[in-house]
Formats: sequence, structure tokens, C-alpha cells
Amino acid sequence: MARTLRTLSLLTVVAVGALLPLFGDPRPSPVTHPEWARMLLRALDLLQPSGGYADQASQVFTTLSGRDSLSYRADRYVKADGIEVLDEPRRVRAKGAVGEITYPLAVARGGEYRVRLHLAGNPEAPAETEIARFGEAKPEKSFTVVPASVPGWVQAGTTHLDPGAYTASVLLPQGAVLDYVEVSPPCVNAIEPLSGWQPTAVTSTEDVAVTVVKALDLEPELPPAAPPIELAGSDFRVEEPARVAIPASLSPLEERELKAGAGWLQAVLVATIPEPGTYTLSVFGTLGTGQSWTADACRSSVLCPSEEAGPRWRPILTGPFDAGRHSFSVTLSPGASVGSLRLERKKASAADYLATLRRLGFDPGADGPIARDKAVDARSFVEHRRGLRGNESCGDIVRPGALAAGVALAQPVIPAGPLSPPGGTGPNQLPLVPPALPPQQVASPVLP
Repeated sequence: MARTLRTLSLLTVVAVGALLPLFGDPRPSPVTHPEWARMLLRALDLLQPSGGYADQASQVFTTLSGRDSLSYRADRYVKADGIEVLDEPRRVRAKGAVGEITYPLAVARGGEYRVRLHLAGNPEAPAETEIARFGEAKPEKSFTVVPASVPGWVQAGTTHLDPGAYTASVLLPQGAVLDYVEVSPPCVNAIEPLSGWQPTAVTSTEDVAVTVVKALDLEPELPPAAPPIELAGSDFRVEEPARVAIPASLSPLEERELKAGAGWLQAVLVATIPEPGTYTLSVFGTLGTGQSWTADACRSSVLCPSEEAGPRWRPILTGPFDAGRHSFSVTLSPGASVGSLRLERKKASAADYLATLRRLGFDPGADGPIARDKAVDARSFVEHRRGLRGNESCGDIVRPGALAAGVALAQPVIPAGPLSPPGGTGPNQLPLVPPALPPQQVASPVLP
């Protein structure tokens, strides 16, 4: 009897296997890194209609990680008017009085983004570059770009971009030829698994936990790994204005406070971090009309005005820092203050991210490859949490008299070597010229 049952079971398995080619395998396929990365882009509302760049795994990964420049070969536009495509190499040229080419641009992390073009043309007939919010006609920033008569890189300029979907448009005068458009990110805290994005990897529950926590800026919720480093507002060195009026009598709390008063104030603090790790920088103070922070002259963060006007603790940024001396600079708007500053090292293993995500209300399931339905639920969780936060973008905090939006004149520059994003190590000084163009070919298909 037992032998008969085993024979029937074997025949059943064989029969099902024979029918699978006809009816399809009911088992869901694994979720790959490119698929999950695209789900994250959708959850962050960074996918544009007809934004074909999302079909390239390399572009999807670059958008989330911020490790390399976003580059577009000139003929890979989403919209064009008055241009013609030239062969070998693939370039575009204005065939009328002016040609316009538009490329999709997705920004996952806010900061100062640099724009440059590889083009040739008549120096007496400048080109123009505009960065605009997707669906909006008014540009966030416009640049006048003066080409050389021979092909070469021309730095257009730098502009602050909040997270969101944008378009980068180039207006070419007649005869000008465009090869590439490149947008270089600032130093950012990458949204990626701890082992990085891999074109053929299967997404694990730990990969989902790490990327969801990073995408929602929830790393301050990671458990502490050591007592925090406490600093006072009075530890800052005021750089502007040069003279600050100090009241005759101050309370003990006021003596430790850095405050802008009725005008704008810029100050810098140098702190020593005893051991490397992932740190969260937080500030206790009042926002005024906003605060703008920069770590190691590279990573930046903006604290927007809030209805909660009173002093309280607010996270500024989280990321990896090496052991050693680091600088933190701040621009305070009128009425803003810094009472205390805190650097707290975090436990940042994959298990810590997974436990944190579960504590915050989402369980991606058992360890190992994530189930497809759980990946869809994770995407919905990101969308829901983003909806609860509302719009937290307010642009950069720029003091009166400083150059903000407008038209900047760009000149040709000599291309430099590849960009090496500091990712939190050393002094994090940006190179003086833009990075060389990285490869942006298709790494693997991204399924819908």
C-alpha cells in the first residue's frame, strides 16, 4: 500500500511538471534588485511617464545611490523639438533657429547638484540649460552655457534640488551639437542595500529593510551603539556676521546657545569622532525660517520652517563618518538657534535595520528572499509613510544678498578624473571641476 502511494505521488509530480509549460509555473518569480529598486522609485514618486531611463538598471541604481553622475547620451531624450540626430557617435544638432531637448531627472536626495554639457558650437551663440519640476513650466534654475568651437565639457552651474521628479532641458542654437548631459549629485547618504545594488541579485528581506529605512530617512530610529557626543551652540565659531552683539546678562542656557537674532548668522564647529561608524547628527534649538547644515563641506541638509516653533530635538542627517576631526557648518535664519548638538553612533547591521523596520510597523517576512506580495506591501508602506509626512521640502536656506535662482554664465572647463564620492570619509572636499562621465549602459533589464 505504501509503495502504491509513493508511486502515485511520483506520477502526480511528473504530471504537474509536464503541465507547467502549458499553464505556467504558479510559483512567483524572485524579486531582483532592479525590480525592487524600480518599486522604490515608484513609491518615492520619482517615475515619470515615458521616462525611459528607468528601463536601465544602471540609471535606476544611480538615482537611488547617488554615487555616480546621472548622464544622458544626447539622443536618449524623452522629448525634442527642432533637432536632428547625427550618427557615429550619436549626437543631436539644432536644425532650426533653436532646438530643445528634454531629459528626465529624478532626485532621491536633496542637495547641491552640478550640471554640465558636452557640446560644441559658436561661442557667440550660447546655449541654455533649465531644470524644472516635472509638469511645471517655470524652471527652478536656468544657466547660460557658452560652448567652444570644438567639442568639450562645459560646466553649466550648481543648483539646490529637493527630492522629486524634474526635467533637464537644453536649448541649442542653430548649428550647435550636443553629445552628453550630466547631472552630478552632491555627497549623499546612499539608498542601497549594505552590499550595494547588483544587477542580477535576488532581493532579501534585509535588503528591503535597509532600503526602506534609508528611503524614509528613518535611520535616526536605529538603536544607539554608544553614548552620544554632546556639544553646545557656544562651541561654534561665528563666521558671519563678524561681530555679534552679546547681551549684558545671560542665563546659563543662553550662554550655551548660538542664536541668529534679528539677522542671518553663519558658524562652523569642528568635532572629533573617536571611532568610525554610522552617526546621526541632531540639533536642539528653534528653526526660525529655517536652518541649512553642511558636514565636511560636502553633505548638506535643510531644516524647513515648522509649525512646532519651540525648541526641540531634530535630526539633521545620518551617514558614515570616519574617526577623526569633522567640520559642521550652519546658516541660521533670523530667530533660529542652536542650543545643543548631538552625534550618536548607531548600530547599523542588516539585522538592526530589519528590527527597526518591524518596530516601526512593517514586517517584510522571514529571512531570505522576499516574497513578491511582501515587496508590493513594502512599496505601499513607503508610499503611506511619505503621505503622512507631507511636503517637507523648502529649497535651500539662502541669506539675503546671496546668489540664488537666476541665470548663471558658464564657461568651458577641463575635464577631471572620475568622481570619488566621499560617503562620509575624511574632509569630504568636493573636486574643483566636474567628474568625468561614467558609463551608463544597460546593466540589466528592469521588469515593470
